[in-house]
Amino acid sequence: MSEPRIGLALGGGSARGLAHIPMLEVFDELGIKPARMAGCSIGAVIGAAYAGGMSAKEIRARAEQILNTRFDAMRYVFGSQRTKIRDILALKGFASLHLNAEKLVDLVLPHTIPLRIEEMPIPFCVVATDFDARQERVFTEGSLIKAVAASIAIPGVILGPTFDGRVYVDGGCTNPVPFDHVREGSDVIVAIDVTGKPQPPARRHHTNRELALGSLLIMFHQVAMLRHEANPPDIYIEPATEAFRAGDFFRLQEVLEAAQPAKEELKRRLDALFSAGA
Repeated sequence: MSEPRIGLALGGGSARGLAHIPMLEVFDELGIKPARMAGCSIGAVIGAAYAGGMSAKEIRARAEQILNTRFDAMRYVFGSQRTKIRDILALKGFASLHLNAEKLVDLVLPHTIPLRIEEMPIPFCVVATDFDARQERVFTEGSLIKAVAASIAIPGVILGPTFDGRVYVDGGCTNPVPFDHVREGSDVIVAIDVTGKPQPPARRHHTNRELALGSLLIMFHQVAMLRHEANPPDIYIEPATEAFRAGDFFRLQEVLEAAQPAKEELKRRLDALFSAGA
């Protein structure tokens, strides 16, 4: 009996999405590869790295290189990458300062992975939201950097690219855990949901930024649950990342540790699946 073909979807959830790394380690430790992958927002970034040929161990090492501390991040961006501050910031009129999504993706993803989506070693698609059409856009070909940049474009925080005459925002607005896009050609669908719920305020009151990002996560979670109830995947994993805020990227080690129980659950379920098919 042939081994089941796995379709893997990695969802959006900002810093909580760092929990995708231990999930990918499960595949490497079991010696299996997804037959196809889909990614949204932070899941598109990490999914692109993995589908593009990086191992989970290499992704973890790169995350540690960039995100261990703020100083490490600055040293990486402004030192080894020789990036200028004006390259990262995008100004669209007065009081409209954003991070440049394309530059961020170009900094994070290594230049060893393919530039085009259709050239990825693992078939991969990226989900973004077409702002003008008010619907999701699924990228299966074209520039990987532009597609992932479109998928991570958080309104008011990260400015996504405008191309094909369209404006794009975060894919989580329409499909935060895009498991429906890996059904074709797969025997088993695995979905990783890192949306969680908002955190209490860091101080006495929520900041405007906390409210904005928390509201997005609420919407992501509600949309994810509706899609899950309508047509559930075979394996649905929700790492315990609710202790982390959307911007907690420099709590990398804590996020990875919090994801360990979910990693063990996924490993048990996949191991049982492949043992049964042996």
